[in-house]
Amino acid sequence: MDVSFVCKILYLPFFSVLAEKHGTCSSPVVHDEYSYFSTTLNVYFKYNVTKVLNEAGYVPSNSEKYPLGGIVSAIENAFHTTPQLVCSKGALEELRLCFYKDFKPRDCVTQNDMYSSKSSCPKYLSLPANDFLGHDGAETEVSWVPDNEGHEAL
Repeated sequence: MDVSFVCKILYLPFFSVLAEKHGTCSSPVVHDEYSYFSTTLNVYFKYNVTKVLNEAGYVPSNSEKYPLGGIVSAIENAFHTTPQLVCSKGALEELRLCFYKDFKPRDCVTQNDMYSSKSSCPKYLSLPANDFLGHDGAETEVSWVPDNEGHEAL
C-alpha cells in the first residue's frame, strides 16, 4: 500500500484543521496547508530554541533547576527578541517565540505583559525531560529535538 496515500487520507483532515485554526493569520503570505506546514518547519529549525538552550547549558532535567533570567537571556541573545514563557508546577511548559507576518521575530511581551509572563514561572525552574503521557497512560521519555544544522533555513 502507498504510504503517502494513507497519510493523505488519514491526516489531511487533521492538517486542514490545524492550518485553518493556526495558519489563517499568516495569509496572504502563506496560501495553503502545504505552505503553512513547510513554512512552520523552516521557522522551527531556523529559530531552534532547543539548540540555543542546550548551548547555554540548559538541558532537560526533572531535578535540575535553572534561573528564569538565564533562560530568557539566552533566547534574547540568540534571536534578539523577548520570548513568552508559560510554567506549570515549577517547570517550563511552553516557550513561545512571536513573529510578524513576514516571519521576522518580534517581542512576545510588552513592558506591561512582562510581569505577567514571568509571574507564571518561578525564579528557578526545571526543563522537564518527561513531558507527556503515552497512549497507555505511562510517562514517555521525550528527547529534545535533535540539532539539525544541515536543515535549510528560511
